[in-house]
Formats: sequence, C-alpha cells, structure tokens
Amino acid sequence: MIRHTFLAALVSLGLLCAVPVASTVPGCPAAPEMVTAEMPPAAMPRVAAALKAGRLDVLAIGSGTVLGARGRAEGSFPDRMVQELRMASPGAEIRLTVQGERGMTAAAMLAALHKGLDGKGIGLVVWQTGTVEAVRELPPEEFARTLDAGAEAARAAGADLLLVDPQYSRMLQSHTTLAPYRETMRQVAQRHAAVLFRRFDLIRQWVEAGQLDLESVPKPDRPKMTERLNACLGQALAQTVLRAAGLARI
Repeated sequence: MIRHTFLAALVSLGLLCAVPVASTVPGCPAAPEMVTAEMPPAAMPRVAAALKAGRLDVLAIGSGTVLGARGRAEGSFPDRMVQELRMASPGAEIRLTVQGERGMTAAAMLAALHKGLDGKGIGLVVWQTGTVEAVRELPPEEFARTLDAGAEAARAAGADLLLVDPQYSRMLQSHTTLAPYRETMRQVAQRHAAVLFRRFDLIRQWVEAGQLDLESVPKPDRPKMTERLNACLGQALAQTVLRAAGLARI
C-alpha cells in the first residue's frame, strides 16, 4: 500500500506523466556527452539505414513518462524526440507508436514489446524502465533477465535499442534505492551493444545547476515546467539517436 501511495505521489508531481505540448518551448540547457558516455561505435545502424531510406518507425515502451496527457503520446519525451528527429531529417517519414501505462513493470512491458515489434518494421525501440522496479523493490536479477529478453527480441526484429533509465527526483532518491537498477541497465546495454540514455544523471545535473527543477516550482507552474522538461529530454534523446546513427545534427 505504501509503494502504491508513493507512485501516486510521483504522478501528482508530474514525475510519471506529461502534459500537452505547446507551440513554443524555452531554450534547453546543454545535454553533456556523459549521458551516453559508454555508447558503442556505430550503435544504431538500423536507424541510420532507415533515415537514409526515408522512413523510420519508432516504438516507445514504458510506464508513466512515455505517456502524455490523458494517456496519449502527445507531449511526452518520446513525442518530443520524434519531433526533433523530423526537423533534423526533413526528407524522412518518422512514425511513433507508444505502448505502456503508469505503474507498469518491465516484466509487464515485455509482452507489449513483443506485440509492438511483431511484423511492424520497427527500426528503433525506446524502452523507459527501472523506476517502478525500484519503488516496489523488485529483484534486480529478474529485472536483468527481462531486459535481456527484450533486447534479444528487438535485435531479432531488426530494431536498435535505446534504454532510458529512471528520472531523477529528490523524492525518488530519498525513498528508493535506484543504484542496482541503474547498474543493471548499464550492464544490459553493454551486453547487447545497445545505447543507454542516462536520464537520471542528466536531470540531476540540470536540477543541481538550477536549470530544470520540477520539484522546486509551485504546483500551478508544474505543467509548464513538465512541458519544458519533456521537450528538453526529447531534444537530448534526438541528439543521442543521431549521434549513435552517425548522423550528427548540424
């Protein structure tokens, strides 16, 4: 019961959900290279080939933060990532499919991942996970086995994999032990030559620099701050994808 209450508190802060996208977004702080410091060379060949061929299908799977307002994709960080990719690759058709729901574990996501990959021609899987496992104190070993199975499924389907680790927040940090789950994601990415986007480290750096701190703003201002956070995460993710595909943004 306590864990479910804590998840509800994260949702109320906007840490597990998104808001509608506005027409303009304030400038984003820089995303340091450390967020993908261990990126393997030529990490996303399928994305590179798809963009050059003119069409990329993206599957985003996760819990709350892959969803926008009213349970739709609009305004979430995967949606903002795709918008950035479209601007960087104007000649390509880039389509996004989102699978997930708030409070969903990686194990529960696995069936949705298989379904989303089945015959869909997906070139990129964005898998956000780890937060719910940490909150519920689920065994990291089981988490690792689930991620391994998902990574193998993505590879078999011909898709590149981008893992996104938990979102940083002081509340989450003080109430959970995140390190084993973040380390598990690092190891899985390394085993499968996938890209790990270190969202936790990036947001923590932004918070400590006083640039994007969702928890410090008054409640009425949180939707606007959440919008900006999702936009900036999307921008950083798009830059990561383009770099991993060898298509650095000019």
